Amino acid sequence: MRLEVVQLLPLSELPAGGRVLDLGCGAGSVDYASFPHLRFFGSDQYPDAGTAGWPRNAWLALADAERLPYATAVFDAAICVFAFEHFKDPRAALREIDRVLRYGAFLFISVPRAASIQDRLYRFALKGGGHLQRYSFETFVSMVYQETGFKLYGYAPARAGYTWLRDVPYGDTLYRLLFRSFRAWAQVRRNPLEASDYWMLFRLRGSRGYRVVEYVCAGCGKEVEDPQGEEARWVCPVCSFENIRVGGPSTGPKHPSESKARGAGLR
Repeated sequence: MRLEVVQLLPLSELPAGGRVLDLGCGAGSVDYASFPHLRFFGSDQYPDAGTAGWPRNAWLALADAERLPYATAVFDAAICVFAFEHFKDPRAALREIDRVLRYGAFLFISVPRAASIQDRLYRFALKGGGHLQRYSFETFVSMVYQETGFKLYGYAPARAGYTWLRDVPYGDTLYRLLFRSFRAWAQVRRNPLEASDYWMLFRLRGSRGYRVVEYVCAGCGKEVEDPQGEEARWVCPVCSFENIRVGGPSTGPKHPSESKARGAGLR
């Protein structure tokens, strides 16, 4: 059983007969037999040998994350453990998850932080290791808010386990050398294992709520949506402080709902 999932995702609180989607399931993201009151639907591109031992409350479907073979609003929760970095089109996958989950459903996602030492070493040692996407906490959550109605419910930065070293030649030796160097490194600098991965719990709340805050007054700290003033300066309508304008509103493609969203954006 993956502890990161059961620590954040309230599987035991779901109603009897509840349906749980395990996207990018591999051999299974949790011990399905530990939750006999639920029905698990694993989905992956390729079958894993471990699926042969699944209990009677779990089923496997071979499918792309961007085109799930399920009806709309049929799942009570979804799990996606270290899969989004492998998806060719993560935005399409998010839209599909948004489609098949019911309102109020929970979504657990874990992703590696691309700037961490672990992810950089993984990509180097395994020639990419199938990681097609690079995420920071902000870029991933922003993507979720832009494409879906999920809102962040909780998260935890997690230290690296370097379990992938088991798949490379002389992995045990490399593991000992690496962690000895990390122990010495932690004596003088920040622990290199910290915040290597992110565990995130979202809940489907309906409308998309992403927006960008462009102007914040340096006098009172209030957000101003459409400040008036000269090209180089603008005056805060709350406290009348004269602010210096730096650049203009962000350019580039935005989701159509961005300009309409109020109060649910990322701060």
